[in-house]
Amino acid sequence: MVSLFCLTHKLSKDMIRFFTPLFLSFLLLLSVTAQVPNGYYAPAEGKTQAELKTALHLIIKNANVPAYGSGDGKTWAAFAKMDVRPDDGTVWDMYSNNRVKFNGNSAASGMNIEHSFAKSWWGDGRQAAQDVQHLCPSNSTANTAKGSWPMAVVDGEITFNNGAIKVGESSSKAGMTIIAWEPSDEYKGDFARMYMYMVTAYEDYATLWRANSVNQLDNNTYPVFEQWTVDLILKWNRQDPVSQKEKTRTNEAYKIQGNRNPYIDYPELAEHIWGNKVGQPWNAQGGDFPYISAPVNGQEIDFGKVAYGNNRTSTLHVKASNLTGDLTLSLTGANVADFGISTQTIEKTQAESGFDVTVTYNAASVGAKVAVLNIAGGGVTPVSVPLKALSSDEFMVLPASNVSHSGFTANWTVSATAQNYLLNVFTLESDGSTQPAVLLEESFDNGMPALWDAGGFTEVKDGSVRMASGGSNGSISTPPVDLSTSGIVLTVKAKRYGTDSNADITVSIDNGEVAKWTTEGDSKEFSITLDEFSDASVITFSAFKDRRVYIESVKLEIPAEVYRPVSVAGFPVETGNILTYPVNGLLENTLYYYSVTALGNDNKESERIAVETQSANAVDKTEKNNTLWMRTQSGVQLKNMSDNYQVSVTDLLGKKVFTQSSSAPELHIPLPQKGLYLLRIQHNQQSETIKILY
Repeated sequence: MVSLFCLTHKLSKDMIRFFTPLFLSFLLLLSVTAQVPNGYYAPAEGKTQAELKTALHLIIKNANVPAYGSGDGKTWAAFAKMDVRPDDGTVWDMYSNNRVKFNGNSAASGMNIEHSFAKSWWGDGRQAAQDVQHLCPSNSTANTAKGSWPMAVVDGEITFNNGAIKVGESSSKAGMTIIAWEPSDEYKGDFARMYMYMVTAYEDYATLWRANSVNQLDNNTYPVFEQWTVDLILKWNRQDPVSQKEKTRTNEAYKIQGNRNPYIDYPELAEHIWGNKVGQPWNAQGGDFPYISAPVNGQEIDFGKVAYGNNRTSTLHVKASNLTGDLTLSLTGANVADFGISTQTIEKTQAESGFDVTVTYNAASVGAKVAVLNIAGGGVTPVSVPLKALSSDEFMVLPASNVSHSGFTANWTVSATAQNYLLNVFTLESDGSTQPAVLLEESFDNGMPALWDAGGFTEVKDGSVRMASGGSNGSISTPPVDLSTSGIVLTVKAKRYGTDSNADITVSIDNGEVAKWTTEGDSKEFSITLDEFSDASVITFSAFKDRRVYIESVKLEIPAEVYRPVSVAGFPVETGNILTYPVNGLLENTLYYYSVTALGNDNKESERIAVETQSANAVDKTEKNNTLWMRTQSGVQLKNMSDNYQVSVTDLLGKKVFTQSSSAPELHIPLPQKGLYLLRIQHNQQSETIKILY
C-alpha cells in the first residue's frame, strides 16, 4: 500500500492545491468522529465532589485493556497509535528529550513501558497495570530514576535530571522532606490528569494504596489525594491546559480499550471534585445546574438525649442556587410522627437568599428515634438530612433557665421513687496537683491513622507499622501536636524486625533529634519526657535500611490539673419534691456547675450542667457572647447561642472533628472520644475560642 507521505510526494503542485481542501475536510471529519460519544458522561451530570467522582468511576471503570508488552494487540502496538510525534513519527517520550524510532509493534530501542501511576502502589497485576490511559513509553534510564516515587516539585538536592524529568528532594509535603520526581512544565498537566484518571477509574483500589503512595494518597475513595497533592494537581491542571497530544491519546485509548480520560475531555471536572467549584453540580454543556449548597447531603441533626415528655428544636439553614422553582420539604422514616418542620415549602427567592427551617423533636415515647428530612424540587438533586434523638425517662438534669448576672433556675426531670432532691451548685478549682491526660494515643490496628504521614518504605500489618526495608529507610510522622507544655511524656512500644542488629528508632521533633532507642526481639516500651516545643510540632520516627523496626503504639501524656468541686455557700440544699429551684447571689461572668441527686432512688446523682452568669451591665444579650456548654454522654451541648453563628471543633492535633452553621439557640456537638478540644464560635465577624475537657 502506498503511504500518504509517498503519495503527496508524487503529486504535482496543482494537484496538491486541488486535493488540499478535500484533505482538510477529511481531517476535520476524523476529528469530529473522535469526539466524546453522545451521552457518555450523562450519568455524571448534576453531581459534584465525591458523588461526581464515583459517577465517573462507574462510567470508566470497565476497560478491555490490551495485553502488556510487545506484539500485535499489546501495549507497544497501542503506543504506535497513541504516542507518535506528528513531525517525525518518532516515539513521543515525556520522560526524556530523546527521539527514538518505533520498532513496529515491539519495544523501541532503549525504552520501557512506564506506569505513570506507580504499579507498586497497589501491588498486583490487576487491570490498572495494563491500562494504556496511564501507561507511557519511557526512556529506560529515566524510568529507573523515577522509580515509584511520588510526583511533586523537586526543590532540594537533585539526584537525576535529564532535561525532561527531575528526581530528588521535595518540600511539597509540609513538615517533611520526601523523595519525588517532577515532569517538565510541558507535561505537568498531562500527568496531573493521568493521576486524577487513575484514582477515579480505580476508586475500588482505595484499600490497596501503599508503599511510596502514602506520601501522596490516603486509603479512601475521596478525596484520595492528600491536600498538598490536591493543591499540586489542581495547579498543574490549570497551568498546563489539555493539548492535542492528550486528546489524541485518550481518543486512541478509547478505540483500543473502550474507556476515556474524563479529565482530558472536561478538565473543569477537577474543580467540581477537588477545586473551586466543589458543591456546584457539573454540566457537560456548560452553565450552572440548580443545586443545594446547604445543607450537604447526609448532614445529620442529632437532638441528643431528651427527657420524656419534653421537646427540643434545631435550626437548619437551607441555601440553594439557580433554582427552577420552589423547594419542597418532607419527613420520612421509622419515627416520622416524633419530628416536625416549620414549613413544607421554601419559595425560590427565599431558598436562594438563605432560609432557616425549624426542626422539632417531641419526646412522646421512650427510646431511640430516627427520621429523614428530605429537600427536593427546583431542579436540584434531592438532599437528605438524617434526624435522630434519644428519649429517656431516666432521671436527668436539664439545662438552666432564666440565666442572669447573679443567678439562674436549675431544672431536672422527675424520678419516680425519689422522696427528695439534693441540689449542689459549685465551681471547679484546681487542687494544685496534676495527673496524666492522654494527648495522643495511636495503635495501628486499622492501618495508618488519618493525618499521619509516612516516608520511604513503610508497611502496616497485623497492628504494627514496619519502617524500612532491606534497601530503603522508612519513617512515620504525627500530625501537628501541641507540645508547648513541658513535662509531656512520649511512650513508644516497638520491637525489631527479625534478627536485624542495631535496629534503632530515631525520634525527631520539628526535624531535631530528641532520642534514639535500640529495639529488641520482644516488644518493649520506650519513654522520654519532652522539653517545650511549639503548639504545632511534628514528631517523626525513623529507621534505617537493613535495621528494620515495628512500632506497635505511640502515646503522648500531658500533665493535667486536677480540679475539685467547691460548693457555693448554702449548697448542697434539699429542695423538696420539686423539679426547679432558683439559685441567687452568684458572681457575674462566672462559670458555675450544678448537679442533682435523687434521694430515695439509690441516691442517683445526675451529670453536671455548666452555667455562666451574665455581665451585670449587659444591655443586649445578643451582642455579648454568653455561650454555655455542658457535657453529654456523646459530646457537648451548646446553649444561649446567638443567631447566625458558625461552630467548629478541633482536637489538640489540629484535626477538625465538627463544623456547622446554625441559628438555633442550642446545638449538640458529638465528639469522637474523651480528651481536650478547642471550640471556636464565629458570630458578627467576631470569634471566641473555648478549651473543652470532655
